[in-house]
Amino acid sequence: MTAAKELLSTEALEQILKRTREALEEGRSQIFEVAEAARQECTRTEVVLQTVQAEMEQAIADVELLTKRFAQVRVELLRANRDFEDYSEEEKRRSYEAAAEVRDALAAAKERERLLRVRRDNLQQTLAKLREIAGKADLLVSQVGMALTYLSGSLEDVNRQLEHMQIREQAGQEILLGQEIERKRMAGALHDGPVQDLAHLAVQLEICEKLYGAGRQAEVLAKFSDLKKTAQGAMADLRRIIYDLNPMTLDDLGLVITINNYLDNLSTQSGIETRLILLGEERRLDPQLETAVFRIVQEAANNCLKHASASSIQVTLEYHHQKISVSVQDDGIGFEAGRVQDKLKSGKHFGLLNMQSRARILGGSLHFHGEPSKGARVLATIPLVNGEGGEVT
Repeated sequence: MTAAKELLSTEALEQILKRTREALEEGRSQIFEVAEAARQECTRTEVVLQTVQAEMEQAIADVELLTKRFAQVRVELLRANRDFEDYSEEEKRRSYEAAAEVRDALAAAKERERLLRVRRDNLQQTLAKLREIAGKADLLVSQVGMALTYLSGSLEDVNRQLEHMQIREQAGQEILLGQEIERKRMAGALHDGPVQDLAHLAVQLEICEKLYGAGRQAEVLAKFSDLKKTAQGAMADLRRIIYDLNPMTLDDLGLVITINNYLDNLSTQSGIETRLILLGEERRLDPQLETAVFRIVQEAANNCLKHASASSIQVTLEYHHQKISVSVQDDGIGFEAGRVQDKLKSGKHFGLLNMQSRARILGGSLHFHGEPSKGARVLATIPLVNGEGGEVT
């Protein structure tokens, strides 16, 4: 029993922490050396790669020059064979020797080009791997440094520091997830909209070019109207995507007007009735917080549009002194609360995860309310720092 108490004593745990810190310090130094060596090797490899690239470009030029020269020599050789009476034996011999010399030089140049290409590809792969190693080593140095920072305090602070570190790490992961979700959404919107329109536009322009070349100007002129509509549609889609990425009215006019404009556009495009209710006195908040609230409204409204079969959407924005809350409610088919939690746990429903991440990163909460056939409601509440917007630390 005495031994157990000694093992669990503060002094014993302090010794464990001391040895752990020493091991981490040593490990961080070694990892830093690995990172530095990888960076130096990256620099050396980049220089070699540039040299090989220059040599390969020269080899390509040599191949092109020798190919032209070989074609000329072959023409001269064909003439000597065709008009053999006009050429002496010595001239014929020189023609054959010249052709053989150029042919051998061309084969050697092509082989050199091939070998340089192989070496360039290998160097590029090596450089990519070295950069990956250096990046991972830098990340490890940073993580070990963070661990040392949290272990540098007294034993009484360790639990609190570790808990805070876990929260920060989770928030960082959620930020990365949110960024990835935004990238995928933007890529999908660009691919399904403007990219398809521009591809169609390119094909139609090629057709117009061929028609014009064939003297069918009337048909070309008739197609211009459709091409103009396609281009205008692509521009409209791009403006919408740019607005979704960064609604300029949010910075200039504030959260309320931006949400109201968004709902008006949604109603015009979908035919769904929308309504914004403002409670409390509107005031400008931290840009990051206003963006988070708008994105939550945007994502929730999009979910209503896609899945709820709703005829109306109501957004309620309420300003308090110490918090801001926003709810998005529809009159659609509703859902079972348990199924929403299952979707969140699955990690596959990016829209729900995106809303939850935005609220949690700012120290807030997100709740889903609904019943089958009775509509659904998303409620986000985010605390304010000293009555103003800002990330809760």
